[in-house]
Amino acid sequence: MITLPNSRGASGEGLREALEQFHQQRPRLQKLRRYSQGRHDVLARTRRPGLPNARLPHGFPKYIAQMSAGYMLGEGAKYESPDNPEEAKALAAMYRRCCDDALDMDLALQQAVYGRGVSLHWQEALPRVSALDPVNAFVVRDDTVERRPLMGVLLSGEEVRVYTDSEELTFQSGGERDLRAPLSRRPHGFDGVPMVEYWNNADAQGDFEDVLPLVDAYDLLASDRLNDRGQFADAMLVLTGVMGLGTSDAPDSPLQAAALLRQERTLSLPDADSKAEWLVKNPNEKDIDVLRKALKDDIHKFSMTPDLDDDRFAGNLSGIAIRYKLFCLDQKTRIKERWFIQGLRERARLTCGWMAARGMNAPDADALSITLPRKWAQEEA
Repeated sequence: MITLPNSRGASGEGLREALEQFHQQRPRLQKLRRYSQGRHDVLARTRRPGLPNARLPHGFPKYIAQMSAGYMLGEGAKYESPDNPEEAKALAAMYRRCCDDALDMDLALQQAVYGRGVSLHWQEALPRVSALDPVNAFVVRDDTVERRPLMGVLLSGEEVRVYTDSEELTFQSGGERDLRAPLSRRPHGFDGVPMVEYWNNADAQGDFEDVLPLVDAYDLLASDRLNDRGQFADAMLVLTGVMGLGTSDAPDSPLQAAALLRQERTLSLPDADSKAEWLVKNPNEKDIDVLRKALKDDIHKFSMTPDLDDDRFAGNLSGIAIRYKLFCLDQKTRIKERWFIQGLRERARLTCGWMAARGMNAPDADALSITLPRKWAQEEA
């Protein structure tokens, strides 16, 4: 969380301090993005020239993020108002007009990957809501117990755009930043900071962030296993009781003899005490499989994500047993839901305020009932 004393606000000093805090967190966000896209650290691994260098990233982070986001947001958010159902319908109709169909799923995926999603309200004829890249956008909050938003910040090319509770300000970025005076300023038309964050948990931590070391270990194990297979074809031939490679043509050099051996696939030994054998590493495949499975199980266990390939998952399990298999994912999702709904309510306050200011039929955002239903899970229950 980027926090500042309430007195700083969107001043030049406050903005500079907020940017410094965010730039300290940015490498972590960039790493989470890489892993969600399958660009793991194992891809940068190097070995000596001539040695096999298999680099095998595995898609656990993407699987975990998509599984948790899809499980949480199976049917989309529902807005209800028992006292004023027509007003809730008016808000839902406004969202259908001003939001992309994939907006909430994009935000849920951001929440799962980065530990927070970010959206921005802006307006044309109608208010619009768009998902922003969390690597380039953040909300600054005050250091009080309420953690009220002071401003939203968007890094856009050579500009820094700052959204206060009433204005959009544009500052020049790059080189020596002059953050004292904005290049431009204009009202954004919303009653409050129009940028909203959707946290994943109290620490804003991604769903697979805890298991990244286990994912790296799994990548290395699989890569080394394939490297060993590649090196098996290049194993050294050990000759015991032989002065050299015997051939019928008596080549002029050992290199020529080795080339002839590879071609003819025959080797003559001088006597019965002589022998030839390959010098190879004999890995215990059973032990490797045990370690691989242990790493895989730990990744699923500590990310609280079920392994759908597990034979016991889709075997002869009863409905109760399957619910127990999904218990950890369900508990994690309940935490994610609370924080996501908090972001949805902030978004509803902005939209309802815009509607009310223009005389439209708008509900009280704080009185809305916001739910994230999972129909199939309810049917199982």
